[in-house]
Amino acid sequence: MNSIKKSLILLAAATAFSCSDKQESSSNNVDTKAIEKIQTFYTNYIFGNEFANDSVIAKYCTKSLAQKLRDDYDSEFSDGGGYAVWKFRSKAQDGKDIREIEKIEPLGNGKYLIHYNDMGNKGMHTITIVQQNGEIFFDKLD
Repeated sequence: MNSIKKSLILLAAATAFSCSDKQESSSNNVDTKAIEKIQTFYTNYIFGNEFANDSVIAKYCTKSLAQKLRDDYDSEFSDGGGYAVWKFRSKAQDGKDIREIEKIEPLGNGKYLIHYNDMGNKGMHTITIVQQNGEIFFDKLD
């Protein structure tokens, strides 16, 4: 009887350890995917030369963030038809030819702090992500 209790206790401990290990691994996997997605978006569309059109915004942003970026663009330009992707940058108009992500920090709860150098101007933004159908999307930009 005593050895059965010990076996059950060991089994319970192993299961608990295994479950917590899987949750941590899953969380790290989401962080890795989110950081890669943020890095790619900034490299190609914010600091790069690629245009953030409707399909790009749909790939990276939730519908609510896309709508906010569209509304902000429309209030800035009377012709409309674009997205205020400058919201992901500093307010610098000119400076050195340096545009790069310096660090992306996972803050927990789907929030990531992006440290960047935008034409020699250090900046930070927090992006909140959500998962929809296994895909990661930017939901908020602070």
